[in-house]
Amino acid sequence: MFPILLQFGNFAIYAYGVMLALAFAIGVFGLTREARKAGLNEDKMLEMTIWIIVAALVGSRVLYILIELPVYLADPLSVFAVRSGGLSFHGGLAGGILAGLIYTRRHKLPQGIVADLVAPYLALGYAIVRIGCLLNGCCFGRPTGVPWALPSAYLDSTPRHPTQLYAFLASLLIFFILLYRKQKIRFHGQLFMEFIVLYSIYRFFIEFYRDATLLVGFLTLGQIASIIAAVGAYVAIRLWPFGRREKA
Repeated sequence: MFPILLQFGNFAIYAYGVMLALAFAIGVFGLTREARKAGLNEDKMLEMTIWIIVAALVGSRVLYILIELPVYLADPLSVFAVRSGGLSFHGGLAGGILAGLIYTRRHKLPQGIVADLVAPYLALGYAIVRIGCLLNGCCFGRPTGVPWALPSAYLDSTPRHPTQLYAFLASLLIFFILLYRKQKIRFHGQLFMEFIVLYSIYRFFIEFYRDATLLVGFLTLGQIASIIAAVGAYVAIRLWPFGRREKA
């Protein structure tokens, strides 16, 4: 693994941070470009994106700390040590959604349309960050003897499922599916709901290969969260369209 890309004396550039910044940069570029095509105010979309990024980072860190609370109670100062990749996607998603809803409501932006613009770039950004996880050696898989196994855990040479690469490939697939689906949705907001369903399906199955702690029976916390999110999003798609498209 290569957790540090470059180092100049005591100053280090960490792979996870670089990939995280790259994901946000590509997301901002793509979202503002799509906003221009949709006739939305680019400045407001850029400002909204910044608020979403901050809320997502806070939400992802807070949920991760709550999940690993005993570790942080034993060493409170480690709360600020984020370079090791201690972020939870579900927490970041919740924080980002909340910030987006508040901002779009306050500035009278069409929430469903904005959500659909965000969805593909959320998947693409997630894929980029998984490469950061691989370089950092976090979010690794279980030990295995499959031919494509990699020593994907930090400071551990044990061959493991490279779940970071599985996640990268799955997220790229979701990105292209969403690009294909964006002209086929029935109502504004559906594409974002489809992202949640697709992400939850991927996350449920990949958890069987990740080195994660079981919470209930054979299920991890990530799998339980994925089931709840997938069911909720599917019900929203089938029964509760937030705003159907107007017929031409």
